[in-house]
Amino acid sequence: MAAGLPQQGMLDQVNQLWSMLDDMSQTNPESYQKFIKRHLQEGLEHCAPPEPHTCVETRILDPEEDVLYINLCGWSRVPAPESDSAPVPLSAGKLEKVNEGNEVYKLVDVAYNPRVLKRGEEDGIEMDQLIRLAMKYIEQQYEVRLTRSYELASYKLKGSATRMKRSLSGPAKPNPQTPESGGSLLQQIRCLRVEGEAESSPSIELFTEKGSRPRKAGFIEVLSSTELEPAPVQTPSYHLSVSKDENGRAATIQLNVHLPEVSSVSECDLAISQDDVLIEVQDRYRLHLNLPESVDEESVNAKFNRSRRVLFVTMPVL
Repeated sequence: MAAGLPQQGMLDQVNQLWSMLDDMSQTNPESYQKFIKRHLQEGLEHCAPPEPHTCVETRILDPEEDVLYINLCGWSRVPAPESDSAPVPLSAGKLEKVNEGNEVYKLVDVAYNPRVLKRGEEDGIEMDQLIRLAMKYIEQQYEVRLTRSYELASYKLKGSATRMKRSLSGPAKPNPQTPESGGSLLQQIRCLRVEGEAESSPSIELFTEKGSRPRKAGFIEVLSSTELEPAPVQTPSYHLSVSKDENGRAATIQLNVHLPEVSSVSECDLAISQDDVLIEVQDRYRLHLNLPESVDEESVNAKFNRSRRVLFVTMPVL
């Protein structure tokens, strides 16, 4: 119910709601039971707290160097992408400075829908992209610069679970661009009764404000990420390695990409910046990677081995 409605208006809506539900229970009890059961289940899922999934360790370079931990969590309040090509929503807490015994570090909690993290478990490339999306969000949101490398910790959560849940469950930002909802609960129940569609048990918003659809609690921002747009057909297998010089510093990044359906380098569209590489073969392959080190894009060398069907890309590190 809308918090801004007059008290009498709210009472009137409540009375109408109960009257319609009571009528539904009499005229179509089976549909009524399905309706109640479904929305109870949705309510339980919505109220479930975030669960730790993976802890990532990286470093802040600017404005001052520091250790940064990112807790990746699964949370059903964060919606899943609407399709495979849609942006991936995330929810994030504040960038916190934590004093834990003799250890001082920075910490951010980032939550994805559990189904998104499940896909990441099954695909290492997708998990890498989820981690790098979280890192890019942190850079943009908190105006810091992070190193391109990271490590997965042996534990799922840095800090306490209580602190993590409190961080992610903070007040949501307003969203003026949210479209109007498909009608109040009362309107939808009226449609349900008039059109005789009770058996289909359509989706009904239980907490719809007048003229707007509320943000889910703790939902900070939905990012449109070109990095996470999937390949038109498939992501090719690849191997990425970093060669170091005699002083132990990164000197060259070598990327080998297996393209079994390609017969010539002319079929490959290669785009490289200091921070990432994009390889596309029309209607067949797409590979986008964030690089662990900044490279000299003017000195990149690419060769295609026809017999092995492998593209070799050599990138000198700056």
